[in-house]
Amino acid sequence: MAELYTNLKFDACLMALLRRPFIFLAVLSLAACSVNDTKDENSTFYAIPVGSVLKLNQDVTINANQVAIYIQDGRIMPYREVEKYYPNCKFEIYAISEQPRTVKADDFKIVKVQDEIESSSLKEKTQLASRGGVFMFGMLDRSNVFNYATMMYLESDRQKDVYRMTCQHWEDVRDDRHLSITQMRKAMGDVFTLVINGD
Repeated sequence: MAELYTNLKFDACLMALLRRPFIFLAVLSLAACSVNDTKDENSTFYAIPVGSVLKLNQDVTINANQVAIYIQDGRIMPYREVEKYYPNCKFEIYAISEQPRTVKADDFKIVKVQDEIESSSLKEKTQLASRGGVFMFGMLDRSNVFNYATMMYLESDRQKDVYRMTCQHWEDVRDDRHLSITQMRKAMGDVFTLVINGD
């Protein structure tokens, strides 16, 4: 009975807000501002600003017939060795080749940042939420594990084939979290350095 009363009370409050659209929009705006103003790198709500720089501190080799390398705890490794429940990052180029390729140490400008939630139960990648104050909701099967990925799209004047860096981990949807910047830094180790725009 108490639970029913609480639900009815919540519904009544929500309806009251909806009858006053200006108040409702103000509440949403304040919530968005509180997320965007977060500057704590340990917080999962601190989104990497566009214009930040990803520095590759050493030359890396991408094997033949591959388009990516994986990094975890500062160590480059094949995908099969990645502990997927722990923070890891995937550095990608556009084109596949039968020959190994070397990406030279360089500074890559981050031109776009996108959060995605991926599941093998979905037919395609489904973006369910974005930390920039814009939210999209979807019905999910809570019995599944999802990959929480932050994708940083990269540009370089010297190396046009470099595509993006994705930092990610598997997570139960009931305890869903994208990685914090601190966790991304730990995954990259000394191989990459993330320079936040405005620091």
